[in-house]
Amino acid sequence: MILLVHLTPVGAQAQSDETITFDEAVTIALDQNTDLQRAINDVQRQDATIRQRQFDFGPNLNLSTSTTRQFGRSFSQEEGAIVNQTTDIFRVNANSSITVFDGFNNIASLREANRQGEASELNLERTRQDVVFTVMEQYIALSQSKQEVEVRRGEVEFQEQQLEQIQEFVDAGARPTSDLFQAEADLAQAEQQLLQAQREVEVNNTRLIQTLQLDPFGTYTFEAPDVDPAALEMREYAISEMLDNAFDRRVDLRAQEANVRASEAGVRIAQSNYWPSLSVNMGYGSNWSSTVGALPGNTDPSFFDVLDSRRGGNIGFSLSFPIFDRLQRRTQTAQARANVREAEYALQDRRQTVALQVRQAILDYRNAQKQLEAAESRLESARRLRNAAQERYNLGSASIVELSQATRDFTDAASAKVQAEFDVAFQQKRIAYQMGTLSPDAPLAE
Repeated sequence: MILLVHLTPVGAQAQSDETITFDEAVTIALDQNTDLQRAINDVQRQDATIRQRQFDFGPNLNLSTSTTRQFGRSFSQEEGAIVNQTTDIFRVNANSSITVFDGFNNIASLREANRQGEASELNLERTRQDVVFTVMEQYIALSQSKQEVEVRRGEVEFQEQQLEQIQEFVDAGARPTSDLFQAEADLAQAEQQLLQAQREVEVNNTRLIQTLQLDPFGTYTFEAPDVDPAALEMREYAISEMLDNAFDRRVDLRAQEANVRASEAGVRIAQSNYWPSLSVNMGYGSNWSSTVGALPGNTDPSFFDVLDSRRGGNIGFSLSFPIFDRLQRRTQTAQARANVREAEYALQDRRQTVALQVRQAILDYRNAQKQLEAAESRLESARRLRNAAQERYNLGSASIVELSQATRDFTDAASAKVQAEFDVAFQQKRIAYQMGTLSPDAPLAE
C-alpha cells in the first residue's frame, strides 16, 4: 500500500496531457532553445568586453603591503657601520598609472569591441528568427500530417462501406468472390496507409518536443490552426523589390557588415604599434623598521609614528618609442588587413546567399501555387471518376479493378491537395523568413 501511494502520483504525472498552442510553443522555444541560449551568452560576453575596453581609458590603482625579516650582516644607517642583527621591516604602498597616449590603440579597441557587440546582437536577432521559423515549419508539418490522417481515415471508412456493399453483391450472386477479396485487400492497404500517417504525426510531435526542449517523458498535444483560405490566394512578388528589402532587413547581413567594420578597427589597432606611447605613473607609501630609534622630538616613536615620518610619494612619466621589433608590427598589420579582406569576401558571399534564398523562396511559392491549382483540378476530376466508377460498378458495367483504381486516385488526389495547401502556407512564411521580416508575434495561419 505504501508503494502504491508513492507511485500513483508519478504515474498520473507521466500520463498528464499538456496542450501547447503555436504561440505558447514559440514562447517556450525562445526561453529554452539551446542555440538561442548560446547566442545570448555571446552577447553577454561581448558586453563584458566592451566594458573592459571602456575602463581601459581610466587609471588603475594598486595597494600592496609586505613584511620582511632580515638577519645577518648589513649596513645600519642609524649607526653608520656594519652590524650583525635581525631587522623586521613592514612596507605599504599605493600606486596608479594611466595611459595618456598609446597610438589610438584604446580608441580602436573600443570601436572593434562595439562592432563585434553589434554583430553579436544582430546574430541573436537572426537566431530568434531561426527558432521561430523552425517551430513554424514543424507546426505546419504537424498540421499537414494530421490532415493526412483525416484523409486516410476517410479512405478507410469508404473502403469499409465498399466492402459491405460488395459483400451483399457477392451474397446475392451478382459479383464474384474475387471482388470481395479485392475489396478486403483495398481495405487492408487503406488501414496500412492510415497507420503510416499516424506514425508521421508522432514523428512530428517528437521533433517539436526536441526543438522546444520539453520533458521527453511528458505527453503533449500541439494545437495548430487550419490553413486560412485567404492565405491560399495568389500573391505577386517583384523579385527586384524583394531583393532590395532583403538587403536592408536581413540582420545576418548587417551583422556581417559589422564584422567588416570590426576588422577595419583591427587594422588601426595593429598600426597603433608604430606610434610612441606615453603614460603617467604615481605612487605613495611608507615603511617601518624595527631598528628605528628615536625620531626628532620623539624618543619613543610608535609604529604609526614611524610610518608617518617615512611616508612619501612619486610621480613620473614614461615615454616609449618602438625602433625595431623584428618586423612584428608589419606582420600584425598585414594579418589585420587580410582579416578585412576575408570579412569583405564573407559579406559578398552572404549577399549572394541572401539573393539566392529570396529568389528561391519566391520561385518555390509560385510553384506551390501552381501545384495547388493542379491539385484542386485533379481532386475534382478524381471525385467525378470515382463516382462514375461506383455507378458503373453498381450497374455491373465496371470491374472491381477499375473501381479500386478510381478510389486510390481520389485518395491520392485528396492527399496531394492537402500537401499543396500547406506547402503554399509554408512558402509564404519562408518568404518572410528569407526577407528577414518574420516576427515571433506573427500568427501561424495568416
